[in-house]
Amino acid sequence: MPPTQVTTYTHGMGENAFEVPLDEADGHLPDVISAAAERNAIAYLTDHGRRVAAIVPADEAWYWTSGWQSAEAEADADTREGRVRTFDSTDDMFAEIDAVRGDDPR
Repeated sequence: MPPTQVTTYTHGMGENAFEVPLDEADGHLPDVISAAAERNAIAYLTDHGRRVAAIVPADEAWYWTSGWQSAEAEADADTREGRVRTFDSTDDMFAEIDAVRGDDPR
Protein backbone atom coordinates (compact mmCIF):
# COMPACT_ATOMS: atom_id res chain seq x y z
CA MET A 1 0.00 0.00 0.00
CA PRO A 2 1.55 3.38 -0.99
CA PRO A 3 2.04 5.99 1.74
CA THR A 4 -0.70 8.54 2.29
CA GLN A 5 -0.04 11.81 0.49
CA VAL A 6 1.11 14.54 2.86
CA THR A 7 -1.62 16.91 1.71
CA THR A 8 -4.28 14.52 2.99
CA TYR A 9 -3.07 14.61 6.57
CA THR A 10 -1.62 18.07 6.98
CA HIS A 11 -3.59 21.07 8.05
CA GLY A 12 -2.95 24.32 6.17
CA MET A 13 -2.08 27.40 8.19
CA GLY A 14 -2.03 31.14 7.51
CA GLU A 15 1.74 31.35 7.98
CA ASN A 16 4.20 29.51 5.75
CA ALA A 17 3.73 26.38 7.82
CA PHE A 18 1.57 23.34 8.29
CA GLU A 19 0.78 20.95 11.13
CA VAL A 20 0.92 17.18 11.20
CA PRO A 21 -0.38 15.20 14.17
CA LEU A 22 2.25 12.74 15.45
CA ASP A 23 -0.04 9.74 14.97
CA GLU A 24 -0.56 10.69 11.31
CA ALA A 25 3.15 11.33 10.72
CA ASP A 26 4.07 7.91 12.12
CA GLY A 27 5.54 5.96 9.24
CA HIS A 28 5.37 8.95 6.89
CA LEU A 29 8.11 11.21 8.25
CA PRO A 30 10.07 11.21 4.96
CA ASP A 31 6.91 12.49 3.23
CA VAL A 32 6.50 15.24 5.82
CA ILE A 33 10.15 16.26 5.44
CA SER A 34 9.80 16.33 1.65
CA ALA A 35 6.64 18.44 1.88
CA ALA A 36 8.39 20.96 4.16
CA ALA A 37 11.33 21.19 1.76
CA GLU A 38 9.15 21.47 -1.36
CA ARG A 39 6.88 24.12 0.17
CA ASN A 40 9.80 25.88 1.88
CA ALA A 41 7.62 25.74 4.98
CA ILE A 42 7.85 24.71 8.60
CA ALA A 43 6.16 21.41 9.43
CA TYR A 44 4.98 21.42 13.05
CA LEU A 45 4.48 18.00 14.59
CA THR A 46 1.64 18.11 17.09
CA ASP A 47 0.53 15.93 19.98
CA HIS A 48 -3.14 16.42 20.84
CA GLY A 49 -3.06 19.85 19.18
CA ARG A 50 0.11 21.02 20.98
CA ARG A 51 3.21 21.73 18.87
CA VAL A 52 6.00 19.47 20.09
CA ALA A 53 8.58 19.66 17.29
CA ALA A 54 9.27 21.45 14.04
CA ILE A 55 10.87 20.45 10.77
CA VAL A 56 12.51 23.58 9.37
CA PRO A 57 13.97 23.90 5.85
CA ALA A 58 17.77 23.65 6.18
CA ASP A 59 18.44 27.04 4.57
CA GLU A 60 16.28 28.72 7.24
CA ALA A 61 17.62 26.90 10.29
CA TRP A 62 19.97 29.79 11.18
CA TYR A 63 16.97 31.90 12.11
CA TRP A 64 15.88 29.44 14.79
CA THR A 65 19.23 29.25 16.59
CA SER A 66 19.22 30.49 20.18
CA GLY A 67 21.67 33.29 19.35
CA TRP A 68 19.55 34.66 16.52
CA GLN A 69 16.33 34.37 18.53
CA SER A 70 18.00 36.21 21.40
CA ALA A 71 18.99 39.03 19.03
CA GLU A 72 15.41 39.13 17.67
CA ALA A 73 14.05 39.44 21.22
CA GLU A 74 16.53 42.25 21.94
CA ALA A 75 15.50 44.09 18.77
CA ASP A 76 11.82 43.72 19.69
CA ALA A 77 12.53 45.14 23.17
CA ASP A 78 14.46 48.05 21.65
CA THR A 79 11.52 48.83 19.37
CA ARG A 80 9.00 48.64 22.24
CA GLU A 81 11.14 50.92 24.40
CA GLY A 82 11.72 53.45 21.63
CA ARG A 83 15.45 52.76 21.36
CA VAL A 84 15.39 53.10 17.58
CA ARG A 85 16.42 55.70 15.03
CA THR A 86 14.94 56.51 11.67
CA PHE A 87 16.81 57.95 8.71
CA ASP A 88 15.75 59.80 5.59
CA SER A 89 17.97 57.63 3.40
CA THR A 90 20.28 54.65 3.51
CA ASP A 91 23.19 57.04 2.95
CA ASP A 92 22.25 58.86 6.16
CA MET A 93 21.99 55.54 8.00
CA PHE A 94 25.42 54.36 6.83
CA ALA A 95 26.96 57.74 7.66
CA GLU A 96 25.65 57.34 11.22
CA ILE A 97 27.06 53.80 11.43
CA ASP A 98 30.44 55.06 10.20
CA ALA A 99 30.39 57.89 12.75
CA VAL A 100 29.56 55.52 15.62
CA ARG A 101 32.35 53.16 14.54
CA GLY A 102 34.77 56.03 14.19
CA ASP A 103 35.05 55.49 10.44
CA ASP A 104 33.55 58.88 9.59
CA PRO A 105 35.24 59.96 6.33
CA ARG A 106 34.34 63.62 6.92
